[in-house]
Amino acid sequence: MGLKPGPRKRGESTEAVHRILRDKILSLELSPGQKIEEAGLAALCGVSRTPVREALFRLASEGLVVLLPNRVTQVAQLDLTTVHDYLEGIDLLQRAINRWAALRRKDEHLEPIRTTAAAFDRAAVRGELNFMVLTNRAFHSAIADAAGNGLIADAYRRVLDVGLRVSRFTLSRSAYPSVSEYEAFVGEIKGEHHMMIDAIERQNPDEAERLSVCHTARTRERFADYLTQSLARDVTVDDGLERPDPGDRAAWTSARGVAAVR
Repeated sequence: MGLKPGPRKRGESTEAVHRILRDKILSLELSPGQKIEEAGLAALCGVSRTPVREALFRLASEGLVVLLPNRVTQVAQLDLTTVHDYLEGIDLLQRAINRWAALRRKDEHLEPIRTTAAAFDRAAVRGELNFMVLTNRAFHSAIADAAGNGLIADAYRRVLDVGLRVSRFTLSRSAYPSVSEYEAFVGEIKGEHHMMIDAIERQNPDEAERLSVCHTARTRERFADYLTQSLARDVTVDDGLERPDPGDRAAWTSARGVAAVR
């Protein structure tokens, strides 16, 4: 987590520390709930405590860390309440962003949207999770540029930043029971991206908004599936039956009869 050696102005040091910490939080390298000690971080980065403190204040304003007493900072939790708030926020804001982008977009807005969608497609083909997560955010951020409302776009991007952590669960290959299910989900995401581009290019606000609703619903369903699978792996079901010796056919027949009565 070190910075490049050499003198830096305070603003540059603050920006560098902020960027490093933000990347590590969003990539889950710093885990939700993990504590960050200010003095230790300053020593590790090779800077004074002032730019570290300023970077942490910025991260707190972005909702990525929580400031605690005694110069201790904690990475913001990613609990079910946070995920619920994210899904609720992204549903509302993305519908507005997509709709306004279709109504207000200019020709120069289309190329960045297409470029970021293509970058996501390439990352998906290579199975590069980090780039998939980042290019997915870049795609939706490019649409926000076309929406013509800076305040709403800023709020939307903050929600997208929370989504960077959530997306690591929905876009990770390890979260799926099979390769085919993973590829099907990613294929649907890619398809919806390109349908959004088409709706925005044709200036069809109803279709752009409809696709946003589908897009958010797909993420919600995928996260629910992931959570269910994760919890199920930790559950052992005890039906109260004694298990006979595998070779004792008569005992197994008797056990099945008891189970049927129960």
